Amino acid sequence: MEQKLTAEHFYKFFQCPHWIWYDIYGDAEKKKKVPPLLDLIHKGKMIDAHNVLSNHKQFEIIKPEMLQDLDEALIATLDLMKQGKNIYHGVLMDKDWVGMPDLLEARPGKSNFGNWEYVVYDAQRSLDLGDDYKFQLIFYSLILERLQGTRPKEAYVIDPQGNERSFLIDDYLDQFHLTRNQIQKILNGEKPAPFLKSGCRRTPWYSICLAETQGCNDVSLVHKVSQSDQRRLYDIGIKTVDDLANADIEELRNKLEDWPFDKIVRFSNQAKSLITNETKILAKSSFPAVKNEVYFDIESDPTHDIDYLLGFLIKNTETGKTQYRYFFAKDKSEEPDIWRGFLDFLTGLDDFVIYHYAYYERQVFDRLALRYGAPQSLVDKFKENTIDLHAKLVDSVVLPLYFYSLKDTAGYFGYTWNDPEAGGAESVVWYNEWLNSHSDEMFQKLLKYNEDDVRATMVIKEWLSGQKPHKSKEKLETDMA
Repeated sequence: MEQKLTAEHFYKFFQCPHWIWYDIYGDAEKKKKVPPLLDLIHKGKMIDAHNVLSNHKQFEIIKPEMLQDLDEALIATLDLMKQGKNIYHGVLMDKDWVGMPDLLEARPGKSNFGNWEYVVYDAQRSLDLGDDYKFQLIFYSLILERLQGTRPKEAYVIDPQGNERSFLIDDYLDQFHLTRNQIQKILNGEKPAPFLKSGCRRTPWYSICLAETQGCNDVSLVHKVSQSDQRRLYDIGIKTVDDLANADIEELRNKLEDWPFDKIVRFSNQAKSLITNETKILAKSSFPAVKNEVYFDIESDPTHDIDYLLGFLIKNTETGKTQYRYFFAKDKSEEPDIWRGFLDFLTGLDDFVIYHYAYYERQVFDRLALRYGAPQSLVDKFKENTIDLHAKLVDSVVLPLYFYSLKDTAGYFGYTWNDPEAGGAESVVWYNEWLNSHSDEMFQKLLKYNEDDVRATMVIKEWLSGQKPHKSKEKLETDMA
């Protein structure tokens, strides 16, 4: 039976190519169940996409019951297209291609349907589009071309505030077709080469993917090795972690002339760390001496477009005592309140530094400041006194880990979460459960997870503070670039 090509295949391919293959050819009993809400979160979608769009667009709706029969839904979609109507969740289908964009919008022009032509929209949390989302929109647009006789020049994304962003389809067509051909090979039964990336963790097949990649010690186990990096390393005979660890750094430099030398060094060091299972300190991390250290972590629900929990741990360095505090929004209407509460907290801070792990907290700060406003003095105060511990860590340390997430890193240093299954996406599921039940037990679970995150952040900072490089003869290759 011929496999139909869908937009979701492009999303899955960019997360992990094996996802597609295992869905068709894998043992279904080994497939982990992923709650639908988690799937929405990973895809950057919103529960209320219909409401988001209806705030900014007029459209007709394809009845949900019709979607059980794609042929019937296609007929209903084509009927509305002949009338020049905007359509929510219309079904586009031609031969073995099937797609369902969030919105089909009629624009002035000329097509098989009349004096209008259609473009596609997807409602997303963010206007930032990676290839996984662009290629889905291109896919919809190419089916549209087959149906209406003309290819849209642009495809669009819209965020909850009604902001729009578009891109030119022709700019990405060559890349799209290369990817489509790779997906088609997988659909036809060709299993992709072993590969491990962070996106694999979002799939229901992660444990199998990990085991297979570990089984052949593939070079993709090295942190940050991309699929194109993997192919390039294969081309020069580097297929395993051991191959990379044992390769002469200067020979690698000569064979990979277009790669930055610090990238080659980092990959080499990471491979050696995995082989020896040892931590390598490349540089001493320095931190400001202040009275108040603040460890900051934010929980967000992208499906409802809300940043619902701003949590922080305050450590008085003179006494060593810590205090966990938070601002919590019960719904979207309270988001401005927790933002003002945080700004008041920031106003009162003196002799301090704010630590966070990775870029997300700064990103949310900028988003909330743009949405609700903030005095420039406080914006400057925040940005001038924050330190990203993830950036500090990867600049100064090599750990024998596949990933450098907060949980991977702090867990390696010995920190344990109250709930071993806890994660940012899981906390969104709990928040949605709390929205339905207002259970105190679920509320405490949310707070405990956030507190674990800020305490884990503190563990990383304190561990880094106590490290310094070994003697040069004991070190790995350092950044000689």
